[in-house]
Amino acid sequence: MSLESDAQMTQDVGEASTFNREEEYRRAQISGTEAIMVGRETLETVVRQGEQLQRAEHMADDTVYTAEYANRLLRGMTWSGWLANKFSKPITCPEYRNQNVEASQESKRILKPLKQYETVPEVCIDATQSVQNYHLNLQVLEDCETEEQKETCRLICDNMYRQAILKIAEILKESERNDNESSSEEENNYKDFASQLSEDLSGLRQRQFVLQQLSRGVSKTATSGDQKAKLFDSNAKKNEEQELSVSDKVIAQQEQHLNIMGDQIRELGYLASNISISAQQQAEMVDSLNTKSDDLYFKMNTMNRRTEQLIKNKSWGKHKSEFAYYASIRHLTSGRYLSVDANNDSTLVLSNALNERCIFGIYKRRRFLGLQNKFNRKWVGQNMFGQINCSASSFDRRQEWDTDGDDWSDTTLLSVSAGWGAGGYLLFDEEGKGTPTIGGGDLATKTKAPKWCISEFHET
Repeated sequence: MSLESDAQMTQDVGEASTFNREEEYRRAQISGTEAIMVGRETLETVVRQGEQLQRAEHMADDTVYTAEYANRLLRGMTWSGWLANKFSKPITCPEYRNQNVEASQESKRILKPLKQYETVPEVCIDATQSVQNYHLNLQVLEDCETEEQKETCRLICDNMYRQAILKIAEILKESERNDNESSSEEENNYKDFASQLSEDLSGLRQRQFVLQQLSRGVSKTATSGDQKAKLFDSNAKKNEEQELSVSDKVIAQQEQHLNIMGDQIRELGYLASNISISAQQQAEMVDSLNTKSDDLYFKMNTMNRRTEQLIKNKSWGKHKSEFAYYASIRHLTSGRYLSVDANNDSTLVLSNALNERCIFGIYKRRRFLGLQNKFNRKWVGQNMFGQINCSASSFDRRQEWDTDGDDWSDTTLLSVSAGWGAGGYLLFDEEGKGTPTIGGGDLATKTKAPKWCISEFHET
């Protein structure tokens, strides 16, 4: 009687443990399926966001083209601008990627174009060549058509990846040995370059995994309705399991569970890699949009200045200027003040001390400014030779200045009449030494132009 009760108890324990194990496996598989569904939804959202950014970039290209074309038309309304248009290239309409089949296919590629390194330290030449060779073979892997070609190319890529890793590791190991003894600037440079190579190689390796997942066809894993039904149906193979022993049943359950979880993990890895690559591409697109936004803002300001000048030239009467206040103009980098030279009242310099020569009357005429020095009562502007000085007796078009906006605490100064009406920025060297000059009116010159702080001056 006791033997029968012991056998019954063992059977009940085995059934209970089997039931608990099945429930645990099922919960894990359900969690994996839910994670895959979330990953797919996230990837779909990221792809939609990428398409929106691409459309925004196309709109930015179109707007920049419109602003450039409008500036060309406005410039051609003057004799000097008409002549400049005759000797300059016409504005070309932007060509979007989605209008070019080859460019559209190129944008869908997983791999980026081969990266070219401008300055390579002599110690890192072999490692750089290995990374570039690995990149080129990955491009071959992406273009392979048959499974046999892909497998052969994958083995070659794996071997080249290991070689590149070893060469980069040797450079980093050598740099660590030198750090313990003595480190020079050259050694620090090639150490940083080797670290950059390591990051690039890691990104290429991640893209290889995505390519391999694409070639294997991840759609086979946990995507069919039958397999989803099996995850939630614990009685799918009940008849077959009844014929197996307890140990065979446990092994079969474990193998089935591990296979399902392995497929789910592989698909999660594929989704994560694709999300990472898409996010990186979108970050680059956002940087491009920021650059184009700055360019567009600059071109719109140029167009507004040209329009303002044309309106002023076509109007019958002269626009009156209004006095705003007396102000000091401080060079933000050096902390010194724009002033007239003590030896020559018409020459502009930077002064360490704030005195009467550093005070300017700020006059407004529509959107432009006039700067009249309080000491000599002369206006700052261009002379007949295009040089900057403070010798004009009246506020004319050569004495008109423009700022970056309403915030004068951190702004550049642009001479409106310079560059045949395109404008030119007031330039000093980095330390504020020497005499000021008028540079170009393009965006590249603006980034190099010094910033000024125009603040109201109160007499004490």
